Amino acid sequence: MVQTATILSRGFFNQSRAKTAHGLIRHGKKYKILSVIDETLVGQDAGEVMGLGKKGIPIVKDLDTKADVLIIGVAPSGGRLPPEWRNDIINAIKNGMDVVSGLHEFLNNDPEFVEVAYKNNVQLIDVRKSPENLNIAKNIYPAVPVVLVCGTDGRCGKRTTALELYYTALNHNYKAGFIATGQTGIMIGCDAGVAVDHLPPGFVTGAIENAVQDVMAQGKELIFVEGQGALLHHAYSTSAIGILHGAKPKLIIVSHKPLRNARASFPSIPIPPVEEEIKALKLLSPVSEVIALALNCQGAENYLDICKKFENRTGLLSVDVIADKSGAEKIFNKIKVELEL
Repeated sequence: MVQTATILSRGFFNQSRAKTAHGLIRHGKKYKILSVIDETLVGQDAGEVMGLGKKGIPIVKDLDTKADVLIIGVAPSGGRLPPEWRNDIINAIKNGMDVVSGLHEFLNNDPEFVEVAYKNNVQLIDVRKSPENLNIAKNIYPAVPVVLVCGTDGRCGKRTTALELYYTALNHNYKAGFIATGQTGIMIGCDAGVAVDHLPPGFVTGAIENAVQDVMAQGKELIFVEGQGALLHHAYSTSAIGILHGAKPKLIIVSHKPLRNARASFPSIPIPPVEEEIKALKLLSPVSEVIALALNCQGAENYLDICKKFENRTGLLSVDVIADKSGAEKIFNKIKVELEL
């Protein structure tokens, strides 16, 4: 039975930091979203704010106690809980709601939350909690093709692209699997998932290698893996390289936000040209082939012109899988050709 949920996103829902909320509304299958809490957008429809059209998900001022679950729907800098949200969480617990969090700061490490949850017989679910029995990589190559969606920055569309391709494969009756590597993908629903940015760096590759083997054991014949950060990112490169080496992809799609000049969360640091990220990918994974760019052209007047420009510049198929309704189909067709599916 699918649980109902309300998403806590006060003051952030129309910003990129609400990527968890956005992902759950766009692709979620584990939870039925009843509402979004954001007092700055009260009365609006969450889907319309995201540009998806009316979704019947109202944005409200306070907690919707009809829901089974409260989900923290933002990724604040440093992964810390905003102090002013504590009352929302306590209120949810007292109303018998489970609380799901993808923050680095675990709910289960907070004595007050734990005590109130115990008294009200509800669960505190920390999605970023590391799995048990971590091990280093064994250099196991997958027996089925793996497609990895990398990126040039954080919050540029990697998870969205991976899921659009995964659902496209399912629609074509392929036995496809999806491996989530961040908290949002795990909350949305996946065949295997681990939040790699909370693992000791030496175990990231092994965790992804294990996830690939687990999904293969489920009978999946084509696996899509969500990337994190970027190889050339000063803060997030350890996640990116660990996923790359653990997944051992046959094919790579590179997600890029062409209108963004500086790194998300680091406005003084420029993003290197997409060609530099591709060069790094080829150097570190010579067995992989970069076959397409998934461009996030949000805010652009004419995404088709931008895609054409990048296609001419790189020689790679370049599409926006959200703005172009057939964008994921175009990339998937390229995947089928490359893999001879």
